Amino acid sequence: MLQLKIDNSQDYWVLEDRVKSLLIPSEICIDNSVTVPQVLDDNKLVSGVEAINKYLDDLESFTKQWYACRCDMFPL
Repeated sequence: MLQLKIDNSQDYWVLEDRVKSLLIPSEICIDNSVTVPQVLDDNKLVSGVEAINKYLDDLESFTKQWYACRCDMFPL
């Protein structure tokens, strides 16, 4: 499960919307002890807005390809 930790959802609403729109299980955690936004995806930790946006870009690209690779698209 992907988890976004932010200190204030008002400041990071774009990241929050991006995570909510993913096609994978995810959650948003408000944690006032966090000084920069963080994404925890299994054992991978990504910190900072720029790094998280890049990670989400890559993840969105992967999930779009995953769902596009359906067997019914390819004739036998």
